[in-house]
Amino acid sequence: MRALAQADSFSNENHQADWLVLCAAIVLLMQAGFMCLESGLVREKNSINTAVKNLTDLLVSVCFYWIAGFALMFGTTSLGLVGTGQWMPDFSSTESLAAFFLFQAMFCGTAATIVSGAVAERMRFHGYLLTCALIAVFIYPVVGHWAWASGMDGVNQGWLENIGFRDFAGSTVVHSVGGWAALAACIAIGPRLGRFRGNGRVREIQPSNLTLAYLGTFILFFGWFGFNCGSTLQVNRDIAPIAVNTLLGGCFGGISAVLISSLRLGVPEPKSICNGLLGGLVSITAAGNMIEPRSAAIIGAIAGAIVILSEWLLLKFKIDDAVGAIPVHGFCGAWGTIALAAFIHEESLPAHTSRWEFFSIQSLGVTATFAYVFGGTYGLLRLLQWFYPLRVKAKTEQIGLNVVEHNASSRLLDLAVSMDSAAKMKRLHPDCKIAPEFGTAVGDLIASFNQMVDQICNDQSALEAATQRAESLTVILDESPNEIVIIHAETGRIVSMNCGARANMQWDEDELPELMFEDLFETGFQTLQEFRHSEFNGDRAFTQRTVSALRKDGSNYPASISVQHADFLDQQVLVILTVDMTDQEQMKERLHAAEKMEAIGLLASGIAHEINTPLQSITGNVEFIQDFQSNIQHILTELSAPTCSDAQRKELASQIGTRRWSRWINESGEALEDTQDSIGRIVSIVNAMRVLTHPGANTKASANLNEVIRNAAAISRPRWRDAAAIHWELCESEPLIECHANELAQVFCNLFVNAGDAIREKMREQNSDCLGEIRVVTTVDSNGLKITISDTGNGMPESVRRRCFEQFFTTKPVGEGTGQGLSIAYQIIVDRHGGTMEVTSDGSNGTQFDIWIPAEGVSSNRDTQTNNPSTQCVDQSC
Repeated sequence: MRALAQADSFSNENHQADWLVLCAAIVLLMQAGFMCLESGLVREKNSINTAVKNLTDLLVSVCFYWIAGFALMFGTTSLGLVGTGQWMPDFSSTESLAAFFLFQAMFCGTAATIVSGAVAERMRFHGYLLTCALIAVFIYPVVGHWAWASGMDGVNQGWLENIGFRDFAGSTVVHSVGGWAALAACIAIGPRLGRFRGNGRVREIQPSNLTLAYLGTFILFFGWFGFNCGSTLQVNRDIAPIAVNTLLGGCFGGISAVLISSLRLGVPEPKSICNGLLGGLVSITAAGNMIEPRSAAIIGAIAGAIVILSEWLLLKFKIDDAVGAIPVHGFCGAWGTIALAAFIHEESLPAHTSRWEFFSIQSLGVTATFAYVFGGTYGLLRLLQWFYPLRVKAKTEQIGLNVVEHNASSRLLDLAVSMDSAAKMKRLHPDCKIAPEFGTAVGDLIASFNQMVDQICNDQSALEAATQRAESLTVILDESPNEIVIIHAETGRIVSMNCGARANMQWDEDELPELMFEDLFETGFQTLQEFRHSEFNGDRAFTQRTVSALRKDGSNYPASISVQHADFLDQQVLVILTVDMTDQEQMKERLHAAEKMEAIGLLASGIAHEINTPLQSITGNVEFIQDFQSNIQHILTELSAPTCSDAQRKELASQIGTRRWSRWINESGEALEDTQDSIGRIVSIVNAMRVLTHPGANTKASANLNEVIRNAAAISRPRWRDAAAIHWELCESEPLIECHANELAQVFCNLFVNAGDAIREKMREQNSDCLGEIRVVTTVDSNGLKITISDTGNGMPESVRRRCFEQFFTTKPVGEGTGQGLSIAYQIIVDRHGGTMEVTSDGSNGTQFDIWIPAEGVSSNRDTQTNNPSTQCVDQSC
């Protein structure tokens, strides 16, 4: 600064005044820049409060600076520490002094407004105004007196100026004062709510309007030329070099921030770019025209790096600076002041002072300023907090200072507040809606929000109604005696189980959310879905399947499940009706036993009748032979008697020669041969019965299948011989197969009996005595053994044919047996032997059963096998 009173300071006093007024107006515009920058970097709910503070801190600082601050800064010095006199000065005597005050008042306003951005979003409005007043009276003027006391009259000198301290336009006097005061305020009032989390992580608070912040940065950039160039106090040749240095310092500071943020984050961070530019401007403010342009570029570039580094340092110490004012103004102001010692022209050094001495002076000035500003501001704020709390309440901070401190808001903020309130409601209420505004972008957002609220409210009402229905349904399900399980249709997750299911499966209600379908049933959920899709093609009707259900203790039980798709609580589910089949399985075993006993009874009756004929023949022959033997024994006794005369011998010989004895002799041979045939017939029947009824082992054994079929036909012959003849087309090779022979014999017996019954029924209906036909065909190939048994009797109705193999389905009327022989036969062929069994039937042309048994263990007792039938006969006696 140059003294206004020195005669050689001005060649034209009015020119100097005009220049200062012009530059003061430009610096005043910087207040608008600070307002835009800080309002854009804070959240929307605090933007109005920040803007109001930027305006009112100028009002307060100018008023108190005129009352006392100007006198303390430029009044008669007292030990070089503070000025005295000139209280509320009158500038009517000299316009240059008035212009000088105007320019200095803008500097004071700049120092004060720096604090507003750092403490934004949590400092009370009136507390901030008190802080501005303290800075304008006790902080800024004192430091200003130390460095610039000679600025008004050229006579007074502060202690720093006296030892050679240089600060051309206020890197330390203005910016560091504002930055260190902001640091003290941030520490005194603490960080914003939620800024620093317990785990050490820092919550990033996003700016509300970066466009507005960048507009503020441009305004500050423009205003800085008035700030630095105006510090010449007059128009001279130094203005252009100062402007160039200002431009280069700011640009290189911004470029440095761009590069560093891109390397650190991968993208150029917008806030860092703004602050890097401003940091470069702050750091170059101390130099003016005392350095070269290349030096200005270096100082600015380093300042951009210092901004980013110091922001990280503040976060490490959990100091919350809302806009980055402390790094920009505090740290960069100190850097620029000290850097001046490294880059200053030799001719600009203080007289009789080396560069290292000047470095010490500059460092001392920076350190003294920090100690006084930080210590004084922190002490004053702590003292002030005894009487007036500086920080807003937590609730106020959450709502936002716009509404609480100024009763001011915006439509966008109203929308944000309403959305925040709605998000915290357990049940959304229509009162959350905002009065509509038409014809604006925010109005369109509000209209969409209101529509969303209406839709959610309607959905809530529908959900409540659905919940009530679901609760009613749950009560009904719980009271049902059946076991009901509801699962998610896509994932198989258990949604609900009624009391019956929970009791039988032993699960508690609070365990249901962790259960899946596979935890309750051995059948996989995917298998169940594939079964439904393949059988019913997405039909919503019930499907039924027999599975093994699991209990919590690991035990299982047979169950029949019926499955149906349904909508339950707005989700697609499968409703599974589960029936415990334990009792039914026991009944099934009893039915099988009854079927077997019935078959045994019928077989016993038929076998008794079948054996009776040869037994009667044997009995008659035995009586004949016994009578013949008695006569022979009588004649032999007579002949061997000692008393037998020749006459008696002749008489006995004549008796033997009679026709009666000739018949006895001839028929005795025939009787013996007939007896042997009858005995063979009985042995054949007994052997067939032994094969059929022998329980055998659990493992398969090799058996001749043709022989098994023939034995089954022999055993069942009494049930079909009066109705049909068997036509045999057995394969030439005798197939030996690993099987359960007795079980297969039961199957074939059942088929022969059924064929005889069907033919007999047709004969009754047609009143005919013509025998029907049962055809038996066996073929062997490399894949397995095929048996076809067909008849010419009445066929099965379609309703019976489709279900004849189902468990518990009977094919006979009540009183005519269990009718479950085909179900048992199907299980023997399919389950026990891994084969297939199919039936085709025409109501008028009879029934045909096709049985296939896989090739496991199939062999032949001949050297060659052929599919050509070698035995073609019609056998009624078998």
